[in-house]
Amino acid sequence: MRAMTTPNPDNPSLPLDELNIVPEWIKSTPKSYENHAGEEPDRPARREREHRPPRPRPERPPQREGQRAAGRRAPSASDRRPPAPLTNVEITFLPEEKGLLAMIEIMKRSLRAYALFDVAKLILHKPERHLVKIALKPNREGVREPLYVVLRDEAVFPNRDEALRHIFREQSDSLWRVEKKPCDPPKGNFTCIHRCGITGEIFGPPNYHEYQATLVRFHQRRLRHMPFEEFRARIQSVKDEAAIKQWIESKSFTTEYHCRLCDSSSPLASREEIETHLAEAHLGALLASAPEVQISGAASRRQPWAALGEALRIAWLSEWRFPLKTAQQLSDRLRSEGFHFFKHRKGITYVSRVRPKRVESLDGLSEPIQRIITFLRAHPDSVGKQLAENLQVADPERLLADLHWLIEEGIVVEFADGRLWVLENKPPAEAKVETPSEPAPSPSAEPPAQPSSPPAVPSQESSSPPAS
Repeated sequence: MRAMTTPNPDNPSLPLDELNIVPEWIKSTPKSYENHAGEEPDRPARREREHRPPRPRPERPPQREGQRAAGRRAPSASDRRPPAPLTNVEITFLPEEKGLLAMIEIMKRSLRAYALFDVAKLILHKPERHLVKIALKPNREGVREPLYVVLRDEAVFPNRDEALRHIFREQSDSLWRVEKKPCDPPKGNFTCIHRCGITGEIFGPPNYHEYQATLVRFHQRRLRHMPFEEFRARIQSVKDEAAIKQWIESKSFTTEYHCRLCDSSSPLASREEIETHLAEAHLGALLASAPEVQISGAASRRQPWAALGEALRIAWLSEWRFPLKTAQQLSDRLRSEGFHFFKHRKGITYVSRVRPKRVESLDGLSEPIQRIITFLRAHPDSVGKQLAENLQVADPERLLADLHWLIEEGIVVEFADGRLWVLENKPPAEAKVETPSEPAPSPSAEPPAQPSSPPAVPSQESSSPPAS
């Protein structure tokens, strides 16, 4: 649909509903308050509110001193700070290939000119429209450290261990299955059990034969960032008969782990063993590493590495405000597809499959064509409705046919929001200024040749205008 209202020349950006390049991309149009003028200061409703007496507030019950102190200590949402962003990272947004091809095909069928930055913002507007390239900056030796990408959910990590911990924590159900088989419970006199003072994990009685091995495995799996002696000092002793009985029942069966990625494999006795097996035998099916990785736009919104997630958010906001890098990526592709670029008001770059063309003389053109060009030169940024109202033609269909021919030839440029524009008249040639050092020509010499006029905008061979 073409806009039939006069656009605001100070805001040439395109609303998404008017650009209408890739319909499947645009699911809903965000509400815009751009042209909202606000309430009138003298509206009766406002005057009534101004003179309305304030509502009485209900009295709050008195708080105890402890409650007031607790309220002061509780952090509010405004007190929460985002994580520090990763600073040694380079982030680039790339058009998603399938959506880009659809957009290019529709732009090829259109005669309109689109602001390059606005098309770039369409790419950035929704995560499914773009890809994100991530790379760490080179170190002092000029080498980029590798990044690790989890293949199933595209989570990015700085090292292999963190990536594997994420996989085993989030994807365990799809990597192995657990079977429990009954066995004889432990026998002995157990008067207490030990548990972790940090996580509450139960380790069993200290006189149980697997106690020490259980401590070491738990520390390596859960609290490896803490010194072992500090972890051991925080172990608690519990002399509760119910807890002891619960632990004995938990030892009344054995647990086996079966790898889902193997066609047939022997069961493993512990989670540590199944994790080691996966890291050694199936690493290539779980992880990929490279100095430069590429993930989908949707995956860039849900990164578990908080510092990278914040860096991605900041990079997207910066690119949305001024999408220069995305526009450069886009322009290279559009240029290879045969699109033409030109600058208009305030140096804004536009792209169109039709190359703009300057008409150096109106001679030889029909009178209706001349009237259209003359009006649009005198009234730039007019739309089709204004053109029809001012020219007052008897045959509106003939006017539309003439206008379509002018747009198809590039003589009239139609922008995405319906504005019409004709290149100005060719500027007059400047006279050559002689310097005092040049010798004066003799009276009998031929007059100096006038400088040639600047070339017009390159154009294709024009077809004849429609008969009027």
